[in-house]
Amino acid sequence: MPEPEFSIQEIVVATRDVAKAAATYGEALGADVDQRVEYPQEGIGIEMTGVWVGDFRIAFVGDTTGKGHVARSIEKRGEGLFELCIQTNDLQAAIAKMKAAGLRFTSEEPHVLRDYEWRGDVYSEVRVVFVHPGSSTGVQIELQEWVK
Repeated sequence: MPEPEFSIQEIVVATRDVAKAAATYGEALGADVDQRVEYPQEGIGIEMTGVWVGDFRIAFVGDTTGKGHVARSIEKRGEGLFELCIQTNDLQAAIAKMKAAGLRFTSEEPHVLRDYEWRGDVYSEVRVVFVHPGSSTGVQIELQEWVK
């Protein structure tokens, strides 16, 4: 099996106030702030925005339900680094490689986002799995494979 390739897609910071966090970073870094978006789907319930530093994005995520997994993380650990979003060209090979390194997944069955728009491009699918933070020094990893 060929070695999967990896690249960082974004760093996600959990916060109680996404607009304030983005404005602070935007001003400090002279960076554009993204439009705030909300994902109200059952089991997600988040709001998100971010700033761009060159081609790299720092995202800020908050919990709109007050009881979801972002809210629980903030309650347990406080605001701060929440997730690393890492893209790969081969999700199954990447899962195998990460498991061999001792990482555990919340599920190896990918969540599939369809017709996903990102920076002006539309991807037919984005397949996503999550590495459990208990096996990755307390930081969740969102492993993604993007398909045009």
